Amino acid sequence: MRHDYSLTQRAAGRRVAAVAGIAALGFATYVAWKESIPELHVYDGIWMLIWSAVAFVATAPLVWGWKREHSLAVVALASVIGCWAPLIVSALRHAMPIMARLKGSWVLAGAGVVGLAAPLGFTLLWLALREHTPRGKG
Repeated sequence: MRHDYSLTQRAAGRRVAAVAGIAALGFATYVAWKESIPELHVYDGIWMLIWSAVAFVATAPLVWGWKREHSLAVVALASVIGCWAPLIVSALRHAMPIMARLKGSWVLAGAGVVGLAAPLGFTLLWLALREHTPRGKG
């Protein structure tokens, strides 16, 4: 009995998306950790990762049954909103201008890198998790 272990292009693409997503999240985690300032209790990147992950985990079950393309847009948007929300909440909580808070975090705490890498990582993971169904089959 002979087994065919060759990957289809779609399966290979999903694996590449999974590896790239994990790499992006790993890079975001590294930057968030290295750019935190414990002396000042500045953990912006870590909070951005946590909130983005919570948004991803909360949104995923709600859109799982949707078409892959539609659910991808919602998951990506939720990840972006979840990523930047802790900084906006922090600005409002401390009665400071939102743009000043975002710029400060961008410069001091690596928010620019985490703010791009985390949503990208979760979007790629969604592409890896959800199988593409050809037109007319779902």
